[in-house]
Amino acid sequence: MTDNPPVHARTFQPPSGGEQVVFEGRHYTIGKQIGQGAFGTVYECTDEWGNELAAKVLLPRDRPYEEIRDHCIREVEKLRALRHPNITFIYDAFEWRDTFYLILERCALTLLSVINTPKLQPDSWIPWVARDILQGLNYIHSHGYVHKDVHPGNVFASLAQDKMVPSKPPVWSFKIADLGIAGLEAELRPTTQWAQWMLPPEVIDPAGFGTIGRTVDIYHTGLLLLALTMKAVPNFTKEEITAGKPRQLAEASTSKYGQIIGVALRRHPAVRFQTAIDFWRAISAASK
Repeated sequence: MTDNPPVHARTFQPPSGGEQVVFEGRHYTIGKQIGQGAFGTVYECTDEWGNELAAKVLLPRDRPYEEIRDHCIREVEKLRALRHPNITFIYDAFEWRDTFYLILERCALTLLSVINTPKLQPDSWIPWVARDILQGLNYIHSHGYVHKDVHPGNVFASLAQDKMVPSKPPVWSFKIADLGIAGLEAELRPTTQWAQWMLPPEVIDPAGFGTIGRTVDIYHTGLLLLALTMKAVPNFTKEEITAGKPRQLAEASTSKYGQIIGVALRRHPAVRFQTAIDFWRAISAASK
């Protein structure tokens, strides 16, 4: 990152489609907008090698410049520390025209697109999605972090194409994206940043349900797999969450993984799967 410019000199200029961003000799061509989040906008992007990438642009317009800059630095540190095949890869990060750019791996589609597929057969997808996501979470947890925001819009499908034999079907893999609000497990608090529509019970009521920790991600993965079984992303109220409706829906499912997903969605963290590998072992056993 470059030194902070004086406040009066800051220009806060977002990119426009077709614009070329040049930083220290590296050229990136910005394409169409493909995503929007609390801290940034995501655009298609290509480099001079023709690699299809994504540019996450954090523009300090609605928040203080220093807050956006600190958020960007923390996200870059997490992305560089947590390099894994099932976590989206960071290629570059820089500040240009007082605007912060993260150049990331671009995937083909989100899991939300898979869920919305009309002829989706959930049980054929669940083991493959779960294996990749739980592998990525296992790596995140082994480094002391909790993602806190695993949902179908933050899980991407990567389709690796053999460029030498383009007629071959692509190889699918699923990757966790957006470490923006990930935090160290030891520092998690109910008052820290959480996605409100997918709060685990222990965040709503720590005294009633138990300690906040890595099993937050287990719960969120349970919600994600529940969405696959339902072929739709559910939306629960706080009252429904604390009453255990997500678990009830999982266990009532016709999916052979319904009971396993129900364990991940137990209201009390102490009786969920305690690790990502435990969750995977249960799914793997049911797949045979």
